[in-house]
Formats: sequence, structure tokens, C-alpha cells
Amino acid sequence: MQTPTHRKRYLVIDDAHILEMGGLQRSVNQAVKRPEPVILTDAPWNGKNDSFNGMNMIYDEEENLFKMWYTVMTYGGELADGPRKLAYATSRDGINFERPELGIIEVNGSKKNNYLTPAFDVTPAIIKDPSDIPERRYKMIFYLASTEMTWARFHVPLNLAYSSDGIRWERPAHVNPVLRGISDACFNLIYDSDRRKYLLFTRRVPNLPRDISLYESYDLVTWEDKGRVLVPGDEHDPPELYNFYYMAPFRYEDFFLGMVCTQYTDPISETYESFNRSPDYPNTVLGHVGMQLACSRDGRSWHRPIPRSEVVSWGPEGSHDYGGAYPSHNPIVRDGETYIYYSAQSQLHSWWHVMELWDKHKSAQHIGAGMLAKMPEDHWVSLDADAKGGWLLTKPVFFAADETLESPRELLINADAAGGSIQAELITPFGQVVEGFCRGDSIPITSDGKDQPLRWKGNPSPGETIAKHLGGLCIKFYLKGAGLYSYATNKADGEGRIAEYYANLRWCEIIKHKSDNWGRLSTEPASGLPPHGGPGPERGQEKPGE
Repeated sequence: MQTPTHRKRYLVIDDAHILEMGGLQRSVNQAVKRPEPVILTDAPWNGKNDSFNGMNMIYDEEENLFKMWYTVMTYGGELADGPRKLAYATSRDGINFERPELGIIEVNGSKKNNYLTPAFDVTPAIIKDPSDIPERRYKMIFYLASTEMTWARFHVPLNLAYSSDGIRWERPAHVNPVLRGISDACFNLIYDSDRRKYLLFTRRVPNLPRDISLYESYDLVTWEDKGRVLVPGDEHDPPELYNFYYMAPFRYEDFFLGMVCTQYTDPISETYESFNRSPDYPNTVLGHVGMQLACSRDGRSWHRPIPRSEVVSWGPEGSHDYGGAYPSHNPIVRDGETYIYYSAQSQLHSWWHVMELWDKHKSAQHIGAGMLAKMPEDHWVSLDADAKGGWLLTKPVFFAADETLESPRELLINADAAGGSIQAELITPFGQVVEGFCRGDSIPITSDGKDQPLRWKGNPSPGETIAKHLGGLCIKFYLKGAGLYSYATNKADGEGRIAEYYANLRWCEIIKHKSDNWGRLSTEPASGLPPHGGPGPERGQEKPGE
């Protein structure tokens, strides 16, 4: 039986683990689209006015099952927005989805359908919550609208529901609605296991330009407004990138990552553009929706890597996703790949285009589809060098101690060096190259793939060398015609001690000794010693004269 190993990965999405670099270009890479939809509104119970309108995905580790909750919108008179019903589908492979006949909601005189609810206004945010009892394992934040609400003229109230199976939902009347005053649509929920809090990313009022705002809660009932965390329109954005439609956040290694739904609109008048066809159509970005990458170390401070490019972009005219790619609420990391499900819309985010498509097809079924793009492991961002070459110097890496196991320790990289090369040397934090590990001794890596080991002539063990240098060694990479996605330490971890060490390290880094004592903000540093832990008097015990 093979001994389990622990791999500590360092992604190059930001500079957190990089000291210096030169001659390299950071690139945001595109996911690979599957050409055909994974789901359409073509079930026997779907009508011609039914259109796929959005989805929420999870992978259930307990059942080894992909689970999809998706909304079906029935267009109304003059093709105006109509009511949306929530439907359910499952898949073993993430591609072929089954739509079970649930027998819950009656539509057109029959309960033979996969509908869970009679009406929604937008796709709800759904998670499977590991922190709660089985009866409340599934959580849903949802929004309903009505003619009476429109007449009363108040903005979106969000509501809570929970379920034991994700199919039959309870709505606690004694707490709903749980959050008021949010913008008109689009919100996403994740559970932060480090801080044991729920994070809700949504838009606020007013909603132009549309932003990404954060609300936090311990119980899904009482929410704290943490303010805007991501706003479009800086010097790196084109003027048409005026709105963020929403963001789909998820955890990836040490990061919170987000698929930001980018909406390209006329910065002078989005309303005019929505109802009037541009004279430059189709050679314009107006009305298109794509996905850009955002990242955070703590879930609160977010940024988008530069240069700004779409991870998933819209397709050519006539394709399922010509109008836009709207990400599922939860991208899924599975078997070394990230599954990015998205609602593909053939229509631009403009009413004139919706009407054009209706006049052409006399059906709404073609407007929306559920689609999939995949991102290979760690390929989000790369540091790339041309034929002239470039280099980067990392902060020190080390191997967590585990004296009970004697096994090789490896340094691995995930890189594309096909047609080029990557070499490395080990350097002390004082700038000294370690004997036997200089660039001249480095065996070049010239292939594409993950888990490629760093080697030096004579086959010395880099892991054992680093372990002897307490505090760790820096790695200096030399790239030529190659791209680096991540580097990693790898060591046997039969008893799970290394994994436990890094889990606790992550938890301490995020918590940073914060306190939730009554009468004080949970984000205040705890009283006593200063944050660095160095010498200092306790409060109220200052020396005389201070």
C-alpha cells in the first residue's frame, strides 16, 4: 500500500510567496470549453417559452454525485421576464445529467417533472453545509418578487430555506426575510470553515455601476455589512466594463477565488444600449457577458490579476454562449481539474436582441443552455518567459517536521516548458547558492505537466538539503520559452501530521487571535500583548509615568 503524501502548493496568482522576479509576464489563462451543452430545457414537460436561466452546482463527496439546481424561466407577453421555477438534476460524470420526476410541483396538470418550487425571481444560492445537523445540511438563500412588492417599491429581501436532501425545503417563517435592501438580483453564498462564517456576495443599492459587496453571518439570520469588496472600472479596464453582474466564489488551496461575471455596457447609458441596437453590431462588446478571475487570501480583500482577460468568454455569433457566460454559483474542484459550469445565453444582455431572436426562432428554448468549461490544475495564472528568458526568486520554502517518517522529500513544479526550459537553484535567505544546487547543475525541465520534479546533476536530494537548513531555502527559477503555474513541496505523510500542521497554520493565520467577546467587534484584535506577540504591558498595567 502506497504511503499517503502531503503536497504544499504555491500558486503564482499573486506575489505572496515571491521575493523578486524579472523578465516574466503574468498571464490569466482561459478554461477549455466543452462544445456541447450538458443540459437544455428539452424535457417532455418543458414548453417552447421555457428557457434555461441559471444554475447552482455542487459535488456531493458523500454520494459521489454532481448536483445541479437550475432555474427555468417561462417568457411572458411580448417576451418579458416571466416566472422562474427551480429544477433539479444529477450526474455521475459531470456531463450526462438526469432529471428525476420528483412529483412535487404541478405544471400543466401533471407532477411528472423535476421542479422543486413553483416560482423564483433569480437562481438561488445553495450550499451543502458541513457545519450543521443533517436536517439542515442544505442551505438556500433565495429571493421572490411579486406585483405587490413592485407596487410597494422596496428592494430585494433575501430569505432562508434549509433541507435534509436538497429537494424538499423548509422556510422558517420566524426569521424570514433575513436580509433587506440588496440590489435587484444575483447573490452567492459560501461557508468559510476557517472563521466558521457564511459569506454572502451580492450587489447593493443603488446598483449602477454594479459592484460586489460582502455580508457575513454566523447563523444566516443576522448579517454584518462588510462593504464593497470589488468594483469595476479602473485604469486596467476598458470603458465598457462598467458593471460586475455578480461573482461566484469558491475555495482553492490557500485562496478564495471568484469567477467575476463581467458585463460590458455603454458607460453613458446602459438603458439606451439595452433597448437600441448598436450601429457597430455585431463588432462590439456591448451587451456581452464574460468571466474574469478574482482572488483573495481572506475572503474580504479582493483583487483581479493583471492583465485582465476572460477565463471564460462569450462565443461566436450563433453559438449557445454568444451573448454571455454566466458562472454557476459554485465552481467545482475535482480530480485535479476545476469544473466551471455556466449558464450560456445566446442573447446579448439587451432587449432588442431578445426580440430579434424571438422573431427568428419563435421559441425561447434556444436562448439558454447549461454548459461546462474546465481549467487544469493550477492553470489559473502563469508566469511566462519568452525566448530571451526570465527569472523569479521565491520566499523560503521548508518541509514541515515529521520525525516518525523517513522518506524522500521532493520539489515539484506544474509548468509548460514544452519547446523551452526551466532550471532552478537553491539559495539561502542571505543570497548564497547552495553547493550542488546551482543553475549549472540543474537538469532542465522541457515538458508540459504537473508534478515534474526538480533535479540536479549527481541526483542530490533537494528535500533533505532544505530540511537541514532550518528556516528553509529560496528557489530561483530560470524560465526560457516556458510558463510556471505553481511549485510544491511533497513529502510522505502517513499519519497526517503535516496536513494537520498546515491546517492549523491556515486557521491561525486567518483568525489572528480575533475575539468575539460581547460588547466588542469580532474584528477587533484581542486585548493583551500586541499582535506581534513581543514584550509589552497588559492594558491597565502600564508603568508609572507612561
